[in-house]
Amino acid sequence: MTPTLTICIPTIGRPSLRHTLDSIKRQKLVLGDRVVVVFDSYRHGHNYDLQELVEGYGAPFQYREFDGGTHFYGNPQFNYGMRLARTGYFCGLGDDDIYVDGALERLRTALRPGRVTLCQFYSPPFDTPSGARRFVLWDTPRLQVAHISGCCMVAPVEALVPVSAEQRIEVDYDWIKDVIAKSGQEPVWMRDCLIIARPEMRDGVPVHRGVASCRGCGVVAYLEDLDGSRFCAECAPLVIRRHFADVARADAYRRGVSA
Repeated sequence: MTPTLTICIPTIGRPSLRHTLDSIKRQKLVLGDRVVVVFDSYRHGHNYDLQELVEGYGAPFQYREFDGGTHFYGNPQFNYGMRLARTGYFCGLGDDDIYVDGALERLRTALRPGRVTLCQFYSPPFDTPSGARRFVLWDTPRLQVAHISGCCMVAPVEALVPVSAEQRIEVDYDWIKDVIAKSGQEPVWMRDCLIIARPEMRDGVPVHRGVASCRGCGVVAYLEDLDGSRFCAECAPLVIRRHFADVARADAYRRGVSA
């Protein structure tokens, strides 16, 4: 039987939510999947325009509202979404994140009964001494604070526990550990970057094909910026020059042997 997913998206109504929903609409959804958008109504009241947007995507997209009495990264809305899960697995997505093309189809092949799956996530830009930089999280298959995101986890519904109400940025890490502990099994580390946080825009459309390493220099890049052989713009000309040099040497060798 094909595993079913509840995808929970807490939101305050950011314009980027449309791109988030578009990225899910591009996926291969199956009968029984649910996409639950939970509006943070604490001191915001109703947002009927948002409801119209979500419901305009049709089944299985659903709009809900939840007043958690506080604002904190959508965690109260996330916990509310967990209570609505009636599928085999549960996962979350930010309202400024997107799934890459084919993400859910590849994810379903990695899911194992009763086990948590941890996919990879392309982080938003962080300030570093060499300038703004994105990172693939997780980077090593080991639970580490600040090296994984709550969006990386796809959990069996029966293993779910609420995210802590503490207002600490690390509570998603604690949540991952607690869910894995409740599952009683080692997680599946899925070395595949399925999510892009705050994707860059190209002609009004976010990059969404995927994320991969250049086969030449190893730099991580969007597939939109790699050629068909997955070489970046700097490495591709070098590879082409090497190819033609190899062809020329082989041709010269053959002519020398035949002479």
